[in-house]
Amino acid sequence: MFSDGYQDQFGGPKDKKFMGKKLKHLLLNNSYLPMREQKDILNKEFDAWKGKNKQIDDVLVIGLKLSR
Repeated sequence: MFSDGYQDQFGGPKDKKFMGKKLKHLLLNNSYLPMREQKDILNKEFDAWKGKNKQIDDVLVIGLKLSR
């Protein structure tokens, strides 16, 4: 689950929004990794995308690990 803050952040080479499709792709491509690594990747990607722009909204990403 996630709030709209991550996907609505402006940045990147054209100073555009990150967008939901790109966030879902990022989550799916890293879903096999341990939770700590996923968190690190999400933080690094967000900071790299944001660059020198201000953070415009709160950002919430919640991951659940289901065990048997």
